[in-house]
Formats: sequence, structure tokens, C-alpha cells
Amino acid sequence: MEEETEAAVPLALPDRAIRNDLAAELSRRQLLRGAGGLGLIAVVAGALPALERLAEPAPAFGAQPLNGTLEAFFDTILPGRVVARTELGNPISAGAILGVDPEPGAVEADAMLLADDSRIGFNLLAPAFAAELEARAVAEGGPMITLDYEARQAACIGGLSFSNPTRLLWEAAAAVPFTAFCAAANVENATAADSVGFEVMGHPGTAPAGYRDASYRRRLARGRTRHGYLP
Repeated sequence: MEEETEAAVPLALPDRAIRNDLAAELSRRQLLRGAGGLGLIAVVAGALPALERLAEPAPAFGAQPLNGTLEAFFDTILPGRVVARTELGNPISAGAILGVDPEPGAVEADAMLLADDSRIGFNLLAPAFAAELEARAVAEGGPMITLDYEARQAACIGGLSFSNPTRLLWEAAAAVPFTAFCAAANVENATAADSVGFEVMGHPGTAPAGYRDASYRRRLARGRTRHGYLP
């Protein structure tokens, strides 16, 4: 059994981005060392050797619609409100979002669009990952998209366990919704107005002209600087 060696140092993520114990555990493992696309690419590349450890899945496990399986997984990692379309207007598989959180989640932040992006490389891992996910979901009661949240979470906890030899594949999959939500990876020059992840986290996003209330000339504590602002 593989020993956990990572230092238990939490990432500096907004509290509101951590929706459940599963997401908190993934953050503790520092999946978001590089929250942007390059960081995700590195995580995905590191998971490629895990494909060799996968047993040949039963055909029934690979027969479920890929998008529905993955969206149900993404909603387990960062759950959100029930919506029919993503922030960019893409359709969402019926039943993928359970609505266990009233705010937008990873599926609404277009995690599936990021998963399909060939530049990331996760599309190469997705079929094998989905087949293993469905195998674990069936052990919890049925196809992933049909399970309640507790059963979905149980399937994911098993896959992400350090005793699972394909754990790196699961961590790569979990990095996708984190990156779509926390880094607004699908939205160019994202702001809180067009990125649901930034909106939830209270992150203002890009500002080509800067923020008028965040100037270096803004007065701070007179007791610590000569004129009340940074020199």
C-alpha cells in the first residue's frame, strides 16, 4: 500500500470554493499547484502511466454516455445548482447535476468543455477513467449519473484512495473541474461577470485598465508608512 508522503499544507483557495470533504481532501493534496491550463496539463501527463495499470473494463461499464458520467463526477467534486446549460451555453446531461449546493458548480463552469480540449490531453484518459468510475459506481448501486450524492462520493473516495494503483488517473480527472471553476480556464480574460467560478469566489478577474480602488497610492496604515501608503 502506497504511503502518503505529501505535506499536509492546504492551498490558499477561497473557503467558498471548497464545497465538501472530498474537495477539501483533494485541495490538501495540492492538486492545484498550477491552477491554470499548464498546471492541468502537467497533472494529466503525470497520470498517463496509470493507464497501463487498468484492467480491461467490462463492456457494460464503458457503455454509459461519456459526458453524463464525467459531468456527474465533476458535480461530485465541486457540486452546484441545477441548470440546463453551462456559462458558455453548452448543454448539460440530464441528471448530471444533483443540486446539493445552491451556487454554481464545476459543471456550470464548463468542466466538460475543458475535459474535451485536446490541448489539455485529458480526452486521452477520459474513456478509461470513465469505465473505472462506472465500475465503482455500479458497486455503489448503479450507473454514476443515477446515484445520489452520498453514493457518488463513496465511489470517488474509493478511486482517490492511496491504495488504488490508478489513483493518479483519478487525481488528473479531479483537477479538471477545479481548473475550470477556480481558474476560469474556458473564459478568456475572465471576470466575475462572465465566470461563475470567479463570481462564487469573489474574484474580480482581469482588468486591463486596473482597479481604481486598488492603487498603490491608496492610503493604508499611517502608523506603518510615512505618508499612509506604499512608497
